[in-house]
Amino acid sequence: MTTILDPELTVEMVDGHPGRRRLVVVYRLEVPVGDAVLGCDVHEEAIVKAHDEHDAPIRPLAVQFRLEGDTMIEHAGIHHRRLVSEVHRFLLDVEQDWWDTDQAGGTEPIAEFADHLAATISIQVDDRTIATADTPILTGSWGALGSD
Repeated sequence: MTTILDPELTVEMVDGHPGRRRLVVVYRLEVPVGDAVLGCDVHEEAIVKAHDEHDAPIRPLAVQFRLEGDTMIEHAGIHHRRLVSEVHRFLLDVEQDWWDTDQAGGTEPIAEFADHLAATISIQVDDRTIATADTPILTGSWGALGSD
């Protein structure tokens, strides 16, 4: 049975583009000898969503990023996989920011809540899901007020 091992989600800066972030999902796909997936085209999908840690007075926004790929499994063993997507950093403000108004009525940032993201990976052959796994929750501050 094909298995997803060591799933991990990271958010990286994009050199030369301070307003962009790269979402990266990596994992190892273990395919045993004689598995029916051998010789098949495989569709990979990772859905990155905000995760509610119940650590703020509001719920996280309903953000969702889809990272996809396709590959052919030609041999048994471990296959190192990587799915990537670039997004604007303000889309990663998965929890609302606190703002105040200044003397002139403009807004001033007070604080940004910590953001929590996780990805669910699914592997499909002929529209049939053969393996799923969740990455650990990634906590950081990548949005407009974030310091990465």
